[in-house]
Amino acid sequence: MPDWVEELAKFATATSGVAAAKRIGMSPSVVTSVCRARYSGDLAAVEARVRGALMNESVHCPVLGEIGRDHCLDEQKKRHVGSSAARTALFHACRSGCQHSRLKSDGGHDA
Repeated sequence: MPDWVEELAKFATATSGVAAAKRIGMSPSVVTSVCRARYSGDLAAVEARVRGALMNESVHCPVLGEIGRDHCLDEQKKRHVGSSAARTALFHACRSGCQHSRLKSDGGHDA
């Protein structure tokens, strides 16, 4: 079992599956399925969220500096808001070749 799955299972056991899901920003059914090795979705996305939220793994964001991997994924999902210069910079950085981005550079959809 990968270390990140063990960490997720340990956290879910110590708290609850619902608390673990909330912490990593995914549904309780995802947590249960991953812990039981039955998840058929994007394991890399779950791994990134677990490593960031539960294992304190970080990445270098060209706009924000060092941030958790889960925070990086959250920023990638956000829409463009022209009223915030920081939000605009993040929106474009996530879509213009950042090595941590899971988005296509042309439209912001999952890669």
